[in-house]
Amino acid sequence: MDGFIEVKDLKKTFVDKEKSTEVLKGIDLSIQKGEIFGIVGFSGAGKSTLVRCINRLEEPDSGTVLIDGEDITALNRDALNKRRRRIGMIFQQFNLFDSMTVRKNIAYALKHTELSEKEKEERIDEMLRLVSLTDKRDAYPGELSGGQKQRVGIARALANNPDVLLSDEATSALDPQTTLSVLDLLKEINEKLGLTILLITHELEVVKYTCNRMAVMEEGKLVEQGLVEEIFQNPKCDTAKSFIDVYNKFRSN
Repeated sequence: MDGFIEVKDLKKTFVDKEKSTEVLKGIDLSIQKGEIFGIVGFSGAGKSTLVRCINRLEEPDSGTVLIDGEDITALNRDALNKRRRRIGMIFQQFNLFDSMTVRKNIAYALKHTELSEKEKEERIDEMLRLVSLTDKRDAYPGELSGGQKQRVGIARALANNPDVLLSDEATSALDPQTTLSVLDLLKEINEKLGLTILLITHELEVVKYTCNRMAVMEEGKLVEQGLVEEIFQNPKCDTAKSFIDVYNKFRSN
């Protein structure tokens, strides 16, 4: 069965004056509709480049990315911009506009839609209710906690009714309790909206808590894929073994 997101032989090399670095070395990945799929790997494994190639914030050198059967890599700029509205993305550093209120940060995502002003306001209110921030509508990011900022980021990412949500280390800057509340929100959104979520992280506990299936990335390759429980119980590659060894040591202390 083909996945809702299909990545096939995706390659990316960064070139500067000194050297070229092959960051993605032929990635094959299949994610089913409505699942939360986790990708873990150490820093420099290529995780963020992979997720940015999926929505073409980075242009892959070769390979294909299909979302719901549509080849994202073949789209022209106008078609890509239209498709991107249905690919939400949340980031580690929130990426909010400090000079805009929470309402205006969410409204920014609706800028190029055909919604009327009334419909935009209704959509913003709906998003604020979804992330439990109705009382922060007129606050500025500087007045919010880290968890609240990430909730605004999630509300903005969902404003255009996306069918895919890409999360790039979205909980890395948060404390454990806040991380838990954000992950609970993502699980709730996944269940309510049937949203397909790709979760990039170096925190194994995040994958264990949130995902059903996962992949392990190492030096530009996916070296292991499968059910979370199976990889935790019987990791095959050295990277997975290292991650799980550290995870178990933390749990035993």
